[in-house]
Amino acid sequence: MAPTLRVLGSTSGLVPGASFCTALVVQSGGDAFLLDAGAPVATLLPQAGVDLRTLRAVLLTHWHADHSAGLPLLLQRLWLHNSIDAMRDGVSPVIAPLYGPPTTARRLDLLRSFHYLTFDGNMRADNFPLPAHDVLPGARLVVASGIEATPYLTTHWSTAAAEALRIHNFGVPPVGYGFVVDVRGTRIAYSGDAGSVDDCTPHLHGVSLLVHELGHFTGDEVGRVAALAGVPRLLLTHLSLRYHGVAGAALATDEVRASGYTGEVIVAHDGLVIPL
Repeated sequence: MAPTLRVLGSTSGLVPGASFCTALVVQSGGDAFLLDAGAPVATLLPQAGVDLRTLRAVLLTHWHADHSAGLPLLLQRLWLHNSIDAMRDGVSPVIAPLYGPPTTARRLDLLRSFHYLTFDGNMRADNFPLPAHDVLPGARLVVASGIEATPYLTTHWSTAAAEALRIHNFGVPPVGYGFVVDVRGTRIAYSGDAGSVDDCTPHLHGVSLLVHELGHFTGDEVGRVAALAGVPRLLLTHLSLRYHGVAGAALATDEVRASGYTGEVIVAHDGLVIPL
């Protein structure tokens, strides 16, 4: 299978009613991985024809609900597969590590407890489908053979805002990530939620596709960054209400072009598939 990126959900937290929250799936060969997990990703994956047994990892940028609310049902769906289907059919369980910023493992444990996904005779620790890992910026994550990812820090929270949230984040200020992913020779940068359009700039060397959010910025701001870096393709996702629909997509494209960007401009919509 030629590598593809599929937009499962394209909207920001201001859900317009016709689109789902941020979730992207990359497929290459028999491997798939998620970039963020907005709801209802457990439903959208099979609807898109993605076999859950091919899921190799979930890369989580941060824990805001529009990027993570799909995790509990995905966890339950995969755990039921591991506890019932895999055992019945004699196949390997799905073990897809969840990689995210510090406190990710503790937060997933809380979700598991909150939704009664307790370890017992059926739901065992050894077939837990989303083992969570707190990862640091610059860590080299091997997603599958020929697929690697590296997180980088964003300024989604200002220093003051992050400090104010320390008490709600197990005593440490929260951080947000973007990811640079190498999919068998194709390099992708994914912004996550940024505090500045320049958060991604140091990480764009050799990138052939920049996937950048348009929930906190305008098209001309993002286009400027893509133009200066010489990125040949730009996918705009995590759209604010301003950029939804046919008219919104045209506005986003016009703004990007006004910045001087001359590469390919793609405005996301749910179900969009992009060859890599």
